[in-house]
Amino acid sequence: MDGRRIRWRSYGLTFLFLLAFVGLILRLSAIQLNTTRISSTIRPELVEGAKEQHTQEMIVESGRGSILDRRGKPLTGTRGWRLIAFPFAKSHLAAHEEKLTQLAEIIGVPHRVLVEKLSGLKAPGAIDREGGKDLVLTPSQVREIEDLDIPGIYALETDDRLDPDIPARQLIGRTERNPFLIRKWYEEELKEGEVDAHSQVGVTGLEAAFDSFLRGGGEHVLTYTVDGKGRPLNGLDVHRKETRGGSGKVPHSLVTSLDRDIQAMVERILEEEEVLDAAVVVQEISSGDILAMASRPLPGRTEGQQPWDNRAIMETVPGSVFKTVVAVAALDTGKVKPDETFVCDGELGRYGLTDSQGKGHGKQTFAEAYANSCNIVFAQVAERLGGETIEAYANKLGLGRQILWSGRLSGKEYHHLHGEHSGLIFAEGTSKKDGGAVAQTAIGQRDVRMTPVQAANMVTSLFHQGKLPSPRIVREIRDGQGAAVVRFPAKRLPVDRPIQPKTLEQVRAMMRRAVTDGTAAGLKGAEWALAGKTGTAQLGANRGYNKWMVGFGPYEKPRYSVAVVVRSVPDDGDPRALRIFRRVMDGLKKVEMDRAKAARSGD
Repeated sequence: MDGRRIRWRSYGLTFLFLLAFVGLILRLSAIQLNTTRISSTIRPELVEGAKEQHTQEMIVESGRGSILDRRGKPLTGTRGWRLIAFPFAKSHLAAHEEKLTQLAEIIGVPHRVLVEKLSGLKAPGAIDREGGKDLVLTPSQVREIEDLDIPGIYALETDDRLDPDIPARQLIGRTERNPFLIRKWYEEELKEGEVDAHSQVGVTGLEAAFDSFLRGGGEHVLTYTVDGKGRPLNGLDVHRKETRGGSGKVPHSLVTSLDRDIQAMVERILEEEEVLDAAVVVQEISSGDILAMASRPLPGRTEGQQPWDNRAIMETVPGSVFKTVVAVAALDTGKVKPDETFVCDGELGRYGLTDSQGKGHGKQTFAEAYANSCNIVFAQVAERLGGETIEAYANKLGLGRQILWSGRLSGKEYHHLHGEHSGLIFAEGTSKKDGGAVAQTAIGQRDVRMTPVQAANMVTSLFHQGKLPSPRIVREIRDGQGAAVVRFPAKRLPVDRPIQPKTLEQVRAMMRRAVTDGTAAGLKGAEWALAGKTGTAQLGANRGYNKWMVGFGPYEKPRYSVAVVVRSVPDDGDPRALRIFRRVMDGLKKVEMDRAKAARSGD
């Protein structure tokens, strides 16, 4: 009896187990069916997006036209075979030490330097020589590298357009995949299939301003797999492919007004002076062309701070460099003469204005007050002039307006750079008859805003018979065969009445005096005799100061105007703006001497 009960109990348990198992199978089948049904409703672009989260790309060949300096030297890299490498972990370096030693010998780079470069990479990139010089491979080197077959090391033909060390990065600009801009700018081409939504498009600098000319064939990219933190997986699933997105046409090239040697010199000086937020502009006085335009911070160096913003065309408080405008206005209207005497006792009580000299400069001429950068004297002169006159002369000198080359040629509108700030003299709510506001304006404070390119052009305008140059950044556009299809002529901006030549001569002499006997005396030992004006602008509570230096050189035969601003420094005595100005001017002399020497030797 007990045995039968046990058997029936076993049969019951077995039946229940089988029933549960069948139920589980049915449930899994239902889940699979539902999953299939759900996946069929997911939008394809979301599936593709999920894949792209685990793959990234490096542009090997941009398919875009070249950007050249005035002498035909490339500013955006040159086409050639380069060594492209992925980041190497310590274990990877150890596993391939013997082959990496051979690789170092092939490319002529010390093994130690090669290891440092490989271990320092955060993403795939081109390996250069020691000191940052471009490394272009010969055909035999390419074959030897391919024979080594090191995972994560590739010899690829590239135009090196995305080299992070190219000069004038903010001026050249950047490209990105931007479907919104593609639809906005290339609606017809998109419909006709010449571009697709994933085409690269210029979004800043010259890449944006001349995107329709620079676009050409589709780019070649290197796709690779990344881990969950976005780190490249060395040598895993790497492919080179050609993407759509080109116009199918041979791209045009730009010939800029820049001088690559001068630009590189300016960039090096900024790097050595370790400035965090700054801009330098070098302008050719005779033509008004921009020779160099550098901005800090650099992209890829710091988080935040908008490093792609070009500080050279961004407005900021100018401080005492604006006294040049007041000096021109006072002399040109006859309200003041250079030798007129003023007294500065260190304050102007009715406006609460004080002078940096403390007890004041005492008795001094107007020319001496400019050299000494005396706030009290310039506030007194501003009372004579009035706000309307100061603003009018600021406009004559290119302030409070966009000045870079723009206009219509052959039915097409051109702007050499988008995003140029206009600057400001008086804000909308500020009365130009308010004595205190006018006095503060005269010393470059209150509402006054100026861009470095305006500052350089203000100095250059002192040599153009009172006419206002409109600086060029691009000289011409060339087609794929190298023929010029668009030439941008030298241009001047309209002014209602030119400044008198005598006034301009007097102001230039006052700028020289600022060097020989004034606030810019630190320039007295420079290679050339220089002339200029210093500026220290207060930015408000706990925001520091802008330090400026603007001027020209050489004084006897002026060829260059230079503007330097070092922004938001904590110390109002920071010497770097003046030091950078001097080093740039000394560098310009060296460039001239080196070229003269090369010309004599026939190089």
